[in-house]
Amino acid sequence: IHKMSFRYPYFSRQDSVIFKLTNAVCSSYNISWIRINLCRLKAISRHKAVFNMNITFLQPTKDIVVHYRIFKRESGYKPWLLNVKIDGCRFLRKPYNALGIMLFNIYKDFSNINHTCPFFVSFPLVIVAKIITNLVVLSKKGHVFIKDMYLSTDVMKLPLPTGDYLLAIDWIFYGKPQFATNVSYQFVEDLL
Repeated sequence: IHKMSFRYPYFSRQDSVIFKLTNAVCSSYNISWIRINLCRLKAISRHKAVFNMNITFLQPTKDIVVHYRIFKRESGYKPWLLNVKIDGCRFLRKPYNALGIMLFNIYKDFSNINHTCPFFVSFPLVIVAKIITNLVVLSKKGHVFIKDMYLSTDVMKLPLPTGDYLLAIDWIFYGKPQFATNVSYQFVEDLL
């Protein structure tokens, strides 16, 4: 008996998907606590944009709740899939929420959010980084940044239907909203 083996063609999700950032808006509800220095997208190519954000904590905090919500655009943005609040300090000590882990994995490699609470301004310790010819001065824990973040299906493991989405994140300190980060993105899967 002759055994036949069939090989199914391998379809790479990366080749068949458009997964890109389309808009970013950051706003501070309390400018005496949070200063937003930078919040913008930069187009790299037709199907890739990078997100840059730099915020400064003006007051220390050790009580952070992160409220993630994902909306799908269909005749306006409609609630879809995700509406969860996560204790940020507990999560940074030991990640405990599957969807929070997925969202954190998207931006953790592009960010300095790599330590547990408290987040505070540390004036004596200044890191000076030289980027090409520009100097960027950041304090160790007072500045939180995301640099050149882009979306990739390698990190995003959940299947999404084709569409436009909004990830709305409210950052709540001591029970009061301090700032918001709203990032829109497009997901198009074309397997043909």
